Amino acid sequence: MTITSSLSPLLTPQSVGLIGASNKPGLGRDMVTMIQQSGFHGEIYPINPRYAEVCGLPCYENLQAIGKTVDLAVLCIAAHRAEAQVTSAIKAGVKAIVLFANAVLPDDQDPPVASRIAAQCEAAGIPLLGHNAMGFYNHDVNLRICGFKAPDDLMAGHIALVTQSGSIFSTLAHNDPQLKFNLAIATGAETTTSAADFILHALQQPSTRVIGLYVETIRKPALFIQALAQAAIQRIPIVAMKVGRSELGAQFALSHSGGMAGDDDALQAVFDHYGVIRVESLAELANSLLLFSQFPSIASGGLMAVADSGGERNLLADEAETISLPFATMNPVTIDKLQAIQEFGQTADNPLDPWGTGLDFERIFGESLAIMMQAPNAAIGLFSQDIRDDYFLTDGLVEAIKIAKKTTEKPIVFMTNFSGSRRSKTTEQLNQLNVPVLTGTRPALLAIKHLFDFRDFQYSPVDQQKTTTAQINTTIDVLTKQNVIQEHDALLLLKEYGFPTNISYTINNTQAIQNLQNQLAFPVVLKTAKPGILHKADVGGVILNLKDMDALIEAYQQLASRLGPQALIQPMQLFDHELIFGMKTDDNFGPIVIVGAGGILAEYLDDKIFLLPSASLQEIKAKLTTLKIYRILAGVRGKKAVNLAGLEKAVYQFCQLVDQLFDQIKEIDINPVVVNEQGVLALDALIISEATN
Repeated sequence: MTITSSLSPLLTPQSVGLIGASNKPGLGRDMVTMIQQSGFHGEIYPINPRYAEVCGLPCYENLQAIGKTVDLAVLCIAAHRAEAQVTSAIKAGVKAIVLFANAVLPDDQDPPVASRIAAQCEAAGIPLLGHNAMGFYNHDVNLRICGFKAPDDLMAGHIALVTQSGSIFSTLAHNDPQLKFNLAIATGAETTTSAADFILHALQQPSTRVIGLYVETIRKPALFIQALAQAAIQRIPIVAMKVGRSELGAQFALSHSGGMAGDDDALQAVFDHYGVIRVESLAELANSLLLFSQFPSIASGGLMAVADSGGERNLLADEAETISLPFATMNPVTIDKLQAIQEFGQTADNPLDPWGTGLDFERIFGESLAIMMQAPNAAIGLFSQDIRDDYFLTDGLVEAIKIAKKTTEKPIVFMTNFSGSRRSKTTEQLNQLNVPVLTGTRPALLAIKHLFDFRDFQYSPVDQQKTTTAQINTTIDVLTKQNVIQEHDALLLLKEYGFPTNISYTINNTQAIQNLQNQLAFPVVLKTAKPGILHKADVGGVILNLKDMDALIEAYQQLASRLGPQALIQPMQLFDHELIFGMKTDDNFGPIVIVGAGGILAEYLDDKIFLLPSASLQEIKAKLTTLKIYRILAGVRGKKAVNLAGLEKAVYQFCQLVDQLFDQIKEIDINPVVVNEQGVLALDALIISEATN
């Protein structure tokens, strides 16, 4: 069954049967009043054999008593009745089911009731939201399916929220009237439907401008990737909060939602590739959703900011620098205009503190921001002040915004460093001016940075130009005959795929060394090639800087006496920088490419990036700049930069190799990889294949 194609009966039903409806205060009554208050235009059928009517609506003994099939059955019943009611609903021909109960029984059988219910729904080809679901709101069709009473705001908007946590559903959907949703779903246990299904449905709703995602586990990884790719193609931002990255958090995620928490590095690579904005807190999530829903597009440039005091300006400047949020620069003309309206002692700058004597501050603040927003590279304007209702300074800044908005159509936001609660009237006034109020200095500034990052993000679908120069027969022969592909064969395989590698000669006696006399360029390195030794240096299996044939033969004889006759000879390479290239296979998302600082820096910096094998050259370039070591590679303190173009190409070639061979390879470790002015060179490599022999 393709669940995604059949979500309409669940999320946009024409008729709803409410099983467990009640006139008594509690969940059964709240379920009915919630759908009544939503303004739903479809048919509503309360189901409960104890009542003739519920909340003024005719009540039916069961679904069959209605006399016709309903699209959606909502089950607000105890867990021990869930299986029988699901069976009855399916027999009645319903097309979708919502199950609030947790489906956990004290003396359950094997398989448990939750699995049995899911199997019934799968066999019938209908989507199930639940078990342990809190419900959903679809404001596009004026429908709220929920077993808990909630504020009757009915504020339709452009945010689609998909969350695996019912409490996060309630927190975001019920607490800040600024957050306006077209769709909000608490996904429950996701036994048949998943977050990916709901993301794909949200992308089909024209009212969706941004998707908020709160997840503990990723189910249906392939469909999840499909959903992210579709969002990237449609230019719909996904703002995601993923919990369970710590060991303890992963344990809690497993126990709570019953799924694999997954490898966070792999998930980050997926998010980066598809432009998903990852946030670390609910405040950052809420601020980001608010901005994206209100400003679906934004011009190039940076932030223009005005604060009402030097202290707040300094705080704003510090936090912006910490998160690398760019302020817009002002040309001399803009600076002169801005300076001309400042009081004595105030300097035109960005961020700006125009507070002097406080006289006529409304005009000064408003005209200042108006001038700043006229700069060509001003993308968004910000007022920073800790607002509260019925406060002269707050009221004055609202007037200042009115002045600024007369001369610009660019987005303007208000930021309060401390959220507080005495600001509802002012927030509403600002919202009427199309000015959202962001809360918390760093979460607010991060939201603006996310707006910029998504604006600049360019999605690159799987590159169709990838080619390989490898000798396929040779590659297949190597991969199918060895579980562990040692250095010499591993370097040959890398070379066949275009990856730069050091020259390597295999030997197993002194005569073989002498036969290479005319080919060797000293100094050289001697390494053991004994099978089973994965880390040569740990067993004294690497001898460096052998300067002539006599030294080489003597070193070989000593090495052979300890570790056996099989060995490698390579030219000695001098270098200042080394990296590690690697590949691992994630259970959910498959192959992941890793590039990071090598040598002792690998231990102390934990400096690495993660890529999908389908990463474009543009993505690779961008992610390499995020390495801590990148500034050193780019040249510091008079030292020349390494060949960055060569490094980018090498990473791209490695991604191609992984993309073409991932079904035959489990792991790759290329360490070290020399990086210098000439380019990139792999000195050692190890490949773990899928071979069974």
